[in-house]
Amino acid sequence: MHSREFYRMLAVMLALTAAAAIGQSLVWGVPGMVAALLLGGALTALAVVYTLRRYRRIGQLSEYLAQVYTGGQPPRLSGQTPGELSALQDDLYKITSILQQQAAALEADKRFLADSLSDIAHQLRTPLSAILLQCDFLREELPPGEAEEGLAQIETQTGRIRWLVEALLRLSRLDAGVVPFEKKEHPARQVLQRAAGGLAEFYLKRGVELQADCPEGLFCVCDLEWTAEALANLLKNAAEHTPPGGRVRVECSCQALYFEFRVQNEGSAIPEEELPRLFERFWRGASASPGSVGIGLPLARSIARGQQGDVTAENTPEGPLFRLRLFR
Repeated sequence: MHSREFYRMLAVMLALTAAAAIGQSLVWGVPGMVAALLLGGALTALAVVYTLRRYRRIGQLSEYLAQVYTGGQPPRLSGQTPGELSALQDDLYKITSILQQQAAALEADKRFLADSLSDIAHQLRTPLSAILLQCDFLREELPPGEAEEGLAQIETQTGRIRWLVEALLRLSRLDAGVVPFEKKEHPARQVLQRAAGGLAEFYLKRGVELQADCPEGLFCVCDLEWTAEALANLLKNAAEHTPPGGRVRVECSCQALYFEFRVQNEGSAIPEEELPRLFERFWRGASASPGSVGIGLPLARSIARGQQGDVTAENTPEGPLFRLRLFR
């Protein structure tokens, strides 16, 4: 029992009992003092028992709320005589029942959305794959140089649509909480190589150099594929905002509480008014590249937070800096 009010009440009751005993001893002598002590002690004991029962009941209600908060299924508390705590208990049951029903309905809606997007993505993959195959076929059949530009445009735009569909599918799965992250210890270099492997041509086309500082012996606990996906989105975003001839620098470090990837580019500073909205879905800043749809950064943050991590952005004298942190 650590309640200050309880000890204050006990002290007051004992002080009143002592004062009454002293007063009675002056008037009635020893018999009066004994009677006052017995009566005061009995009243104090009754008050203590009553207070302890109320505190125990309040503790049960607090435990019930804690179990509801953590997503458990707490047993129904035993009934009690009508009173303030009984009314409070009934109100808590009503509120928690409504919240559990709403949470169940929200979970069902999220799973329905994830399943629907999965079905849509599956239906779109087939025609997109067919279009890309036709592009390859036509490129082989047409004379050299004929319609190359048109086919390249079709291929580029189809690739963008396919990437967007897959990114939306990933976001929906992350929102629905159906992604089973397999957190294992991996070399940090392996994560970085997996992330940068598919961006070599993109960096080459933009004339941007990628520099990595990731020493041997550094390990991070994460889901390899998903973390590489998040890091790849940060690397792609950095390249899009780096002028030709510039460079993107990636550094790795291991702290006591977290592992961190730092991605820094040599582009212009991010406007301060845009920083709070940088990770909003489908939001595009004033300096966004023409092909951007506002998915990459939100996807990176969702992946990190799904692994108890985070992605943040800030301006530094050397250029914008993004941090991907995975907490231990």
